[in-house]
Amino acid sequence: MPSGIYRKVAKPSEQGLGKFLGKLEFAIMEILWQSSPLTVRQVRERVSQERPLAYTTIMTVMGRLAEKGVLQRAKQGRAFIYRPTGSREELRADLAAGVSRALLADFGEVAVAQFVKQLESIDPSALARLADLANADEDETDG
Repeated sequence: MPSGIYRKVAKPSEQGLGKFLGKLEFAIMEILWQSSPLTVRQVRERVSQERPLAYTTIMTVMGRLAEKGVLQRAKQGRAFIYRPTGSREELRADLAAGVSRALLADFGEVAVAQFVKQLESIDPSALARLADLANADEDETDG
């Protein structure tokens, strides 16, 4: 899964994956999550329905997404084909894990104390769902 994407400073004004992906990166990922593998040309055709962009712009952004580990590319004939390294949900989970690790590494107990403080304000039923989610993640890593 992606290793370098959560190093980017999160944009506080954006929601979800938009905190870590630029608008064009997110648009490209949406296209590839819906239908992949695709070439740069195929992605450009779909992106250009919303806004016309140069082939080289799309190629550069897709190359950077591959460098970040969000896309994988393989040579097919003269072109490369691209596919996501995981689903939208897997990317969200990986980013959350990376941010959590970075916060713990940088702030240690202060970060944990803030997490606990935030948990106190969560609805009990939402907290139960979070506990189930955490337990499901543990089960996957154990088996």
